[in-house]
Amino acid sequence: MPLLIRNAKYLFVNPSMIKQDVDVLIEGKRIVAVGRELTIPAKVDLIDASGCAVLPGLINTHTHLYQNFLKGIAGGIPLVPWCNEILFPTVGVLRDAVKENRRIPYLWTALSAIEMIKGGTTCCIDMDVTYEETLQAWREIGFRGVLAYTLTNRWVPAELRASEIEMRQKVLDFISEYHRPDGLTQVFMAPSTLFLCDDDLMSWVGEQSEKLHLGVQIHISETAGEVEDSIRETGLRPVERLEKLGLLNDRLSAVHCCHINAKEIDLLARTGANTVHCPKSNMKLADGIAPVTELKACGVPVAVATDGAASNDLLDMWEEMRAAVLLARVSRNDAAALTPADALQMATVDAARAARIDAGEIIPGKLADLILLDLNKAHLQPFHTEDVANMLVFCARSEDVRDTIIHGKVVMRNRRITTIDEEEILREAVEVERELFSQRKNYQFVSSEK
Repeated sequence: MPLLIRNAKYLFVNPSMIKQDVDVLIEGKRIVAVGRELTIPAKVDLIDASGCAVLPGLINTHTHLYQNFLKGIAGGIPLVPWCNEILFPTVGVLRDAVKENRRIPYLWTALSAIEMIKGGTTCCIDMDVTYEETLQAWREIGFRGVLAYTLTNRWVPAELRASEIEMRQKVLDFISEYHRPDGLTQVFMAPSTLFLCDDDLMSWVGEQSEKLHLGVQIHISETAGEVEDSIRETGLRPVERLEKLGLLNDRLSAVHCCHINAKEIDLLARTGANTVHCPKSNMKLADGIAPVTELKACGVPVAVATDGAASNDLLDMWEEMRAAVLLARVSRNDAAALTPADALQMATVDAARAARIDAGEIIPGKLADLILLDLNKAHLQPFHTEDVANMLVFCARSEDVRDTIIHGKVVMRNRRITTIDEEEILREAVEVERELFSQRKNYQFVSSEK
């Protein structure tokens, strides 16, 4: 049945084009018309958007969904100790627990999807722990997801990684089974970061990406120590190594980029690579500040993302957009360094490019991933219309999202998830996680090469 969104007070075609008092007609998974007083089909699902802003769905271009079981437990430690003391023990617990209960990955995925849908996020890229139950949960909930299959053959404790031959075959089998770019799920290849992968593995990833037309996501230059190690070991900075290995192209999304120089920014610009900025995570771990203003000035697409809940601790893209704007301004001592419209661009248009999906704008032919914000809230009144993007990025909250539409389907209507039993998922997830958390102290892993 067609879906008609009627009488939108404001409609963001994209961050630089806002229309007023318009309708949106959706048929199947795509937008077919945008305009005033569109003809209503004989049979239609009608959504009244009076008093609402309609935006493209927000896209969280980098996260680690299993970390939704780690909210609020890590504070005051930098990246490498954080991995050894928080992350690796958790992965150990999960690895053993999932052998006995394959429901666990479904639960952390469903819990995350509920949080994101309720905050207006319609798609995410999930890197790290990989199970088919994640894709099952996305399909059942109706969430658009990209699973970035993590690959490592260095530094990670040997107990937590498979043999390289087995790993390579597993990822190819997983891609064959689950990569469905015309549907709700995609698979990317994700060599976690350069110090976790040798050059042979990185070259193989590049070859497979080109052969299979796959996206690639990698953590790059997150810490100053990572850059120093790369220079000492290879004589090259991380982005220079990516170029040497043939991985710099428009299929790549380079996450963090806190410690890159002008030459590396130029390489990213010339090759069409995407970058992903995770401001709250970088601040919490004291990693550094990505040069977002410089990247954008050189034409490098910059998406914004939350990172995992262990280093954020929310999957809230409204907070992330605000943080991106404020961090850019204070780091440059320039109140115009990044605008709210820039932040919306990073969460929609540029994010869709990084996620390799035909979305991010409300244009006929684009995928129908949209959200409706109820503007009739005290914190949004009086609503000043001189700069609507400014009002939303600085004033809107996740709970203002009233309806969420993904792939042409209403997955949240009037703040109620329509596809699964939210209360049951929350109850089950809390029970499972409580038992897992108590077991973490029994797992001690230390990175093998640092």
